[in-house]
Parts: sequence; structure tokens; C-alpha cells
Amino acid sequence: MSFTVTLTTVALMLLYAVPGFLLVRRRLIAPESITGFAALLLYLCSPFQTLYAMQRIEYSPDLVGLLALALGLGALLMLTMLGAVYFVFRRRQEQVPYRIFTAASALGNCGFMGLPLIEALLPDYPQGVAFASMFFMAMNILMWTVASFIITRDKRYISVKKIFLNPSTIAMIIALALFFGRVQLPAQLDDAVSLLSKMCTPLCMLILGMRLAIMPIKPIFTSALQYGAVILKLFVFPLFALAVCSLLPVEREFVLTVYILCLTPVGSLVQSFAEILGEGQDVAANVVLLSTFLSMFTIPLMLMIA
Repeated sequence: MSFTVTLTTVALMLLYAVPGFLLVRRRLIAPESITGFAALLLYLCSPFQTLYAMQRIEYSPDLVGLLALALGLGALLMLTMLGAVYFVFRRRQEQVPYRIFTAASALGNCGFMGLPLIEALLPDYPQGVAFASMFFMAMNILMWTVASFIITRDKRYISVKKIFLNPSTIAMIIALALFFGRVQLPAQLDDAVSLLSKMCTPLCMLILGMRLAIMPIKPIFTSALQYGAVILKLFVFPLFALAVCSLLPVEREFVLTVYILCLTPVGSLVQSFAEILGEGQDVAANVVLLSTFLSMFTIPLMLMIA
């Protein structure tokens, strides 16, 4: 896969952070508004991204199996990574930075960056965006349950209710109902869904830029713990995923889709949830920003070995 194309695609995504940075620095947007923007991304744009992805494909029995595989594989890969890191650092989980470190090791920006990356790098594989959406749903379920527990140490987040009553799952249930019913949205409604979906990446990057504008730069690049989380997320996790996928009897494009999703930097949802849950906001923002900056180079490099 072309290093230049990949580098350009990722770099253009990161440029969306610049307006957010400038708007906050020039005091045109108040810093306390960041949480509101995060809620807008989480509760409005993200569900429409799921609906958009599922509307790009047509029903077939083989595709149903691959969709289920993408969901199950995503959950298995992320849970395994989370479990391994949690076990190794179980004695330090009382410290908030280590909780964020654990969540950041496996939960990536597979929706807001991953889906547009799949569209750009695998343009002849339209089902890739649907697989990305299923992978993203697996991550959302983990974010609303396991990761929320890790971040807060509150067992109330481990519940069946949280699995089904969250924006991502509700959106996927609606999207799957339309998919199995072979219902295509009317053109004007589909355009509206597409517009809200495509807001995800710019809004995600804008929020990162806003957060960067109110934070000291030095702590982003000087914490060994944060670099440890980035190494796990940008190198160890995708290589683990690639090794597992290579054992499966699936087409190469499916493997590449999963690999690209695992290459994405630490998910902005980790930061958004830290903001909403009120735990480790600064550490989460530092890890997300650091991994996002470095991903401009790691994603093209890591794709060269696929």
C-alpha cells in the first residue's frame, strides 16, 4: 500500500485539529464547551456513521457471516488486549493514569479515523466500511461497559443494560433492521445521514485541537507511561491482530480492513468518556494527542509490512 497516499490521507485528517486549536486560543470557543462537543460527537454523529456504513452494502448470506465475524473478532481482540494489560498492571489500577493506560492499549479511533481510512485506502472494497462499523460497535460496547469500569472502578457499568442501551448499539440495531429488510433510505434522507456521518472525523479532530489549545505541550511528550500506551496501541495491538487474522480463512481485504482499524491511534472516545465520567481527563487527552500525532508516521510504516 502506498506510503505517500497513506501519509497524505492521515495528514489531511489531522489538519482538522488546527481550526479547533485556533478557535479556543483566540477565545472564540470557551474551553468548558469541549465536553458539549464531545457529547455531540458521541450521541449524534457517531450513530449516523453506523447507519451510513450499513447503507453502503447490499444483503447477501456470505456478507452476514463476515459482519458477525468482524463484530466478534473486534470484541475478542480488544478484550484480550485489555485483559492482558489489566492483568500485568493489576496492582496499579488504583492510580487513574494506569486505568487510562489500560483502556488506551486497545481502544482505537476505528470509527472516526478508521472508517474514512478504509474508504480512502480500499476504495474497491465497499463492504470494508460495514466491517469497520461492526468493529466500531464492538469497541463502543466495550467503552460503555468494560472500559468505563476500568476508568471509574465502578461495577455498575458492567451490565446488560449498558450493552444494549447505548447510542452505538441502538444505531446498529436500526441499521441491521434496514439491512436485513433490504431497505434503502430515500435519496434525500440518505444524503442527510451521509452528511452527519462525515461530520465525525472533522468534529473528532476539532475536539482534539480544542483540547490541545488548553493544555501545556510538554506533558504530552514527556511521560514514559503515555509512550508505553502508544507503543502498545500503535505497534503491539495491530501486530497481534494481524497474527490472529492471518490464521483465518478470509480474503486479504478483510484482513487489511481489520489491520487498518487496529492501526488507528488511541480512540477519541477514551478522551470523551474520561470527560463524561470525570476521571483522568488530562492523561486521556495526552495519550490521544500523542498517539494521533505519531500515527501520521506509524500507520504508513506499519501498512508496508501487511
